[in-house]
Amino acid sequence: MAMGSLKRPGPGFLPFGLALILVALALALIASQWKKGSGKAPFWPERTWLRPFLGVIAFGLFAFLIDLIGFLPTTFIFLILWMWIIEGISWGQIATVSIGVTAVLYLIFGYFLEVPLPGGIFS
Repeated sequence: MAMGSLKRPGPGFLPFGLALILVALALALIASQWKKGSGKAPFWPERTWLRPFLGVIAFGLFAFLIDLIGFLPTTFIFLILWMWIIEGISWGQIATVSIGVTAVLYLIFGYFLEVPLPGGIFS
């Protein structure tokens, strides 16, 4: 999306500006907590950083694979991995939710809204 200029903003101007504000607020929050810290509690106690890190990796893989494999299999695999690795849900729930959410998303976007979804290997 083109950024444009201050006088003629493009479609990428607002998301970029909001991202800058979000980064600035995050840095301000980190800095304020850093100054308050007396060393009693670590910033990331005992591997609590792992789940957010795995979430970022999962979304990155989803974005990369959706054009290669297609919407349906990528969404299905993403949901299975998310619920198994990050959430630790039982396999019965994983299967039910993965199939259901993938089907509902396809019906909403592919059928009712007629959004062209990536076909990937099925095109």
